[in-house]
Amino acid sequence: MVKIIKTPYDNKNILFLSIILKSVIIIFSFIGFIITIIDAIHDSSGLIFTYFTIISNFFILVSTFIFLISDIGRYFNRLINVRRIFFLIRFCSLIAITITGCLFDFVLAPVGGMDLLASLDSVCFHVIVPFFSIIDFLVCNITYKIRWKDVFLSLVYPILYLIMIMILSYNGVRWDDGTTFAPYPFLDYNASTWFSKGEYLGVFYWIIILIIVFFLVASFYKLFQYLVNKKHLHIFR
Repeated sequence: MVKIIKTPYDNKNILFLSIILKSVIIIFSFIGFIITIIDAIHDSSGLIFTYFTIISNFFILVSTFIFLISDIGRYFNRLINVRRIFFLIRFCSLIAITITGCLFDFVLAPVGGMDLLASLDSVCFHVIVPFFSIIDFLVCNITYKIRWKDVFLSLVYPILYLIMIMILSYNGVRWDDGTTFAPYPFLDYNASTWFSKGEYLGVFYWIIILIIVFFLVASFYKLFQYLVNKKHLHIFR
């Protein structure tokens, strides 16, 4: 049974803000993907599309576009229902880009310097799209209630991604000009092994950490939504 939040989801101010935010997300997603596709053609490699951030941004783009159509329809008093599966896809991909965005903005960029911000597609995928997606979801998600079921279902997404990468890797696919066994160092079981506890933590432990972080971020979104509805803190009500 679909649980709908009891809020004034026909509020024109919220819908207008939602349309603006979603339009920004879609525009910068398109810019990022156009640059990414051009780079993939130039390098004659599609492996860039196996990166977690790229896949997550793609799902954000698709689901945001669907919800944008719904919001536009509701703004003009035409009810367009969106299936809950698209909300779940948006929720999972939002968690993913929240994690990768925070990691990039607060860890990699400060350590790696401004060079990481020199690429427009990287800025789109790691900074702009995550920021506006988070704001849009926290402020304008006034239709679907996040259930604990959704929190646990969201863990399927990183698990499926890991399975995909391992299938590709064990079938001979190599990244970084053929030098690594996974798109990310912490998943490279050839370099750090599965269960190493020495200088480099094993891949198995990194997977557990990733799943725990995913669960915590999903729980944060659920808690935030609960507090907003509990205290009736509806912006622009």
